[in-house]
Amino acid sequence: RTGTSPLTIEHKNTERIVKVEANVVGQAAGRVGARAKQAVARITPPPGFTIRVAGSFEEMMETFRDLGFAMLIAILLVFMVMASQFESLRDPFIILFTIPFALIGVIWALAATGTTLSIVSGLGVLVLVGIVVNNGIVYIDFVNQLRRNEGMALEEAVKEAGRVRLRPILMTSLTTIFGLIPLALQIGEGSEFWSPLGRAMIGGMAVSTFLPLVFIPVLYVIFETRSERARLRRAASAAARTPGQ
Repeated sequence: RTGTSPLTIEHKNTERIVKVEANVVGQAAGRVGARAKQAVARITPPPGFTIRVAGSFEEMMETFRDLGFAMLIAILLVFMVMASQFESLRDPFIILFTIPFALIGVIWALAATGTTLSIVSGLGVLVLVGIVVNNGIVYIDFVNQLRRNEGMALEEAVKEAGRVRLRPILMTSLTTIFGLIPLALQIGEGSEFWSPLGRAMIGGMAVSTFLPLVFIPVLYVIFETRSERARLRRAASAAARTPGQ
């Protein structure tokens, strides 16, 4: 008998599939994919059928999950390196607070330039994890040197380190920012693909350079003050037990 049938029969994981494909123009693929996923969720498929959003949207979501996992590993490795160098867990913990400031800068930069969060800009965030901690390392290490070698008081060492290390911190950060400006402005062949990376890194570097100059010293003083009080309490408690023994 005469009938109709598909021109090709496709299978994936031993299951027969039918694709409904479309191209995205003028909008972010992730936003369109999310809207399509919401629309598909309202459809009740017949028995034995399933509907899911796949293709580039599914690959993009998997890539974002991989980037998030890679970022967690990067943060852990950076913390382990700093902990081994500082021989302390408190100082690396304080320095890692520069990373949230970098994320704030990335969001601001992407929103200001109308750039969507993509895989390329996500790579910029991953790179920032290892870069933005440098300023905190330079600052905290110099504070510790002043307290250990010069015998400075806590607040005096924090102020002196801020005055002395301000210039090298600004020099290293500004050279990186200005070096990324041509990439962010899409100057050159093929730069339109990598421009989100430049914009994300510029925003993250700018915010993580200036805000931590105030936040990191305050956080350092708070942690050191609490640690000093705890040491004094332990010393007082030990001294009180000594006469009885």
